[in-house]
Amino acid sequence: MRKIYVLTVVVLIALTAQGQKKIEGQNLSISSGKGALSSGILFNANFKRGNDLLNFTLGERDIYLTYMKKIGKFYTGPSIEFYHNVPTMGLITSLPIINKKKFSLSLMNWFGISAGIPGEKADFNNFQLLFFYQSAEIAYQRISLNGAILWYEKKWGKLFEFKYKQPLIENFGCFMSAGYNFYGDGDYLFKIGLNYTL
Repeated sequence: MRKIYVLTVVVLIALTAQGQKKIEGQNLSISSGKGALSSGILFNANFKRGNDLLNFTLGERDIYLTYMKKIGKFYTGPSIEFYHNVPTMGLITSLPIINKKKFSLSLMNWFGISAGIPGEKADFNNFQLLFFYQSAEIAYQRISLNGAILWYEKKWGKLFEFKYKQPLIENFGCFMSAGYNFYGDGDYLFKIGLNYTL
């Protein structure tokens, strides 16, 4: 399984490096709080390469990179991550169903396997399904609602999250999200952050 993980990293690098298409920055953000897939301080950077999408995320508990290639109307590609010091790899797919100027509806599916148990020593002989995340997001102008189901540590859970974006000056904006995660014992979600459009 170690070879599969190394191969995934090599493929991800090759996809990024192939051809002459230039990688262009889209936006940067920094946030703090608890969200659907993050907790604590989070730095996020989004890029575009032709029609393809790249994302780099650095958090208190993890760091990951995704590369989604446009195939028809949807985007899909690999993800590599270090989560609680354990390497993971996965597949992420995004499907924009409606994408108007003021209104959008999209679906996302993401699953990942890990080399061992998070928080323990990496074990490339013990790859296991770590998570499965399926979400639907509906957005109108600056407001969006995200509903999702999550499988993590052999348990299912549901969550929802409202998000509001507010433009500030020039390319800067701020955002705030709030919701509830029904996974496990349940927990309230709240996050606030700043966004910069490149």
